[in-house]
Amino acid sequence: FYMPAKKPLSYQPEYCERLLAFFNVAPFTVTEVQKRDGSISLVETAAELPTFAAFAKMLGTTCAVLSSWEKKHPAFRLAVQKARDLQGNILIQNSLRGNYSSSFAVFTAKNLLGWKDGKEDIPHTDIVVRWEENK
Repeated sequence: FYMPAKKPLSYQPEYCERLLAFFNVAPFTVTEVQKRDGSISLVETAAELPTFAAFAKMLGTTCAVLSSWEKKHPAFRLAVQKARDLQGNILIQNSLRGNYSSSFAVFTAKNLLGWKDGKEDIPHTDIVVRWEENK
């Protein structure tokens, strides 16, 4: 059974707006829930974290194609930067509110957003301290 290769999706300027709309979601929603005793409780639900993989799937393409567009098209590159900022905000807001586990938040920030622990960039050098008393 032979299936011909599908032609890669061609870049369209409208993909910039579609990308930003995809990533521009409220970090969480708050819903009122009525308990059996009649009281109202507020339930907070984290939004699904938008990813470039999910956006690529929606378009019927791959992250590799999105990456090539980012390299070739300045407008798409800017849209990707804005989308990463939106993604980071969703991650931060839900992490601070306890909607995401801290280990997930740290791992995701490092891998998706390129964040680093401060200690990773500190050069290791020996420090010599000399103490002399004034007489």
